[in-house]
Amino acid sequence: MSIRDGYLEKMDRLRARSRKIPLGRRRLIVGAYVFVLLLLILSIQISPFGTLVEAGKPSPRTVLAPKTLQYIDKSRTREERAAAAAAIEGVYTSDLKATARVERQISDLFVAMREADAMPLGPRERAAHVIERTGTSLSQPDVEALLAMPPDARASVQKSATQIAAAVMEERVTPELLDKARGKARATASQATTDASVRSLLAELASDYVSPNASLDVVETDRRRKAAREAVKDVITTRLQGEVVLNKGEMVTNEQVELLKTLGFTRSTFTPLNILHMVVFVLLLFGVASMFLARFRKVYYNSPGLLALMGDVIIAYALVAKVLTVALRSWSPFWGYLMPAVAVTMIIAVLYDTGVAIVIAIICAMITGVVTGGDFSLSAFAMLAGFFPALYISRFSTRHELRRAGLYTSFWVALVAFGVTALTQLNQGLVVNTLVGLLNGAVCTVVALGSLPFLETTFRIATNTWMMELASPEQKLMKELSLKAPGTYSHSVMVANLAEAAAREVGSDPTLARVTAYYHDVGKILRPQFFVENQPEGASMHSGISPNLSTLIITSHVRDGVDMLEANHVPPNLIEIIRQHHGTGIVKFFYERAVEESGGEPVDENRFRYHFEKPKGRTAGILMLADSVEAGARTLQRPSASAIEQTVGRIVDGKLEDGQLDECELTFSDIVKIKRVFTRMLIGSHHPRIDYPQGVTGFEKRNANKFQG
Repeated sequence: MSIRDGYLEKMDRLRARSRKIPLGRRRLIVGAYVFVLLLLILSIQISPFGTLVEAGKPSPRTVLAPKTLQYIDKSRTREERAAAAAAIEGVYTSDLKATARVERQISDLFVAMREADAMPLGPRERAAHVIERTGTSLSQPDVEALLAMPPDARASVQKSATQIAAAVMEERVTPELLDKARGKARATASQATTDASVRSLLAELASDYVSPNASLDVVETDRRRKAAREAVKDVITTRLQGEVVLNKGEMVTNEQVELLKTLGFTRSTFTPLNILHMVVFVLLLFGVASMFLARFRKVYYNSPGLLALMGDVIIAYALVAKVLTVALRSWSPFWGYLMPAVAVTMIIAVLYDTGVAIVIAIICAMITGVVTGGDFSLSAFAMLAGFFPALYISRFSTRHELRRAGLYTSFWVALVAFGVTALTQLNQGLVVNTLVGLLNGAVCTVVALGSLPFLETTFRIATNTWMMELASPEQKLMKELSLKAPGTYSHSVMVANLAEAAAREVGSDPTLARVTAYYHDVGKILRPQFFVENQPEGASMHSGISPNLSTLIITSHVRDGVDMLEANHVPPNLIEIIRQHHGTGIVKFFYERAVEESGGEPVDENRFRYHFEKPKGRTAGILMLADSVEAGARTLQRPSASAIEQTVGRIVDGKLEDGQLDECELTFSDIVKIKRVFTRMLIGSHHPRIDYPQGVTGFEKRNANKFQG
């Protein structure tokens, strides 16, 4: 046994064990498996700069900007907003009564001095009385000096002090400017008189009584400064591709860490919020895909194996996209234009169909957007690149057509890369990205073509290419059939011609019809001598055995053929068609013989029928009719056109009356077309030949054919 056969045997055993699990549970297992892996791939954050760059520590490496990026410079934005707020002066509320209050305080001081003059006290006691009565901040020696002045001199000092204080307080005096205002009062007082002793007292008196005449309106000031900060727009900074973001050994600041995060610097950690976001995203993807398959592709939805293959392809894409995202952030943006959406849609279009491939292309574009952190240009690239092979390639594409499609796809992807790059802000890397897109198409084609044989045999999907390989006469079963049952082989070839022509006429799959016809009687290899097409004229292996046993031998060829096909790992959809090609039809010859031999006793008709499912699909129905019609045409002694037409009509109508096509998808219009095709082809293959007289040479025979008709 070869390695390939051993691998396929293991897959068949695994498939057989899985069939013991109910369909719903198998589908749930596949869904959980795909969900968990996809969630893990999308949730993990891989830093392109490593995890050693930390604020407050020297950088272990030089970091260059992997792509041209415009971002909000938070540090400069904070600085400019702080400067705008600082430029707003405080809003003050003026105290209009402050000057009058100061004048009254000075007047009260001198009134108290006049009262103290009349008291029978010493200078010290009188000064203490004035200080206690007015609460002045003048020192006791200054008050004693004022009390010692003559009344006229004291009145002059009062007048001058009042004028100086009032003059200084004509300007705004805030608590912050109070010292400055008092200094100005001292300076003015020093110029008001030439008497040094009076000048000193006047300066102290005027400066001590200067007080604030304005207070800061905190609420209004804060409102205006806040408005000034908000009026400053975010500072947008551009970092060009290749520009140094951080030098090796440089002390890392918080602002640089923020910039690195913008460029893709993140720690390789899972966060609950990140996982929650990804769970919602993956569930949405599952919901869309499940609804599409359940409504429009029921056959795939009910096949856990095909669902697993679809999930594996998406997981592989997400993993490659994740790695490419790290590469584009670490080295160059052109790595993003190697997203393998083309390979994915090629594989899906060949193994499934165009509709599924388009849906998968959209899913791949969404995954690209997530792993690249919302890079719309790469999402658009992945989706547009995947659409072309999805629409151009089908299940019926041959290897040659796939190679040609790969060439066209390469130019298409290059054009998409050019267009997407041209729409970006700076149009950087236009030529490089275009060339990478061309390379992407070629690489994806090679990957798709290389993986298709493995995938189609592993998951037993009958692609057109695999069916063409099965149709080769060099296949093991075909060789065995031609050697051991040459009559059956000849019959199968003719049935294949009829089935293919009929399938093409009614719009079914002609390749599938031909291949199933080749293998429909392969079970006769085990007992070829029991079938009339392999028996010498006049000899029959059924003489001397009961009709019941003959029927068992005849009907067993279907089951034998199915077993042989399964052992040779033929796609299951072909096996199902072959299993159904006789349906529950009756083996009429042996039934009639049993009736003759019964002596009038009733004969159970069911014992002479095939016990298989009736044809379900169009190909199975076509194969049943082609097999019966070809066998019937062989029995004609004189196969004239009218005889063939009557035979075809009789056999086809007999299958309809027997209910063999009740579960088939063929319509009455299809049946009419099939009859017409069968009649035309059988007439062509059974047309009469010229009876050449003895002695005519081969040259004369070949030239005589020119004059037939």
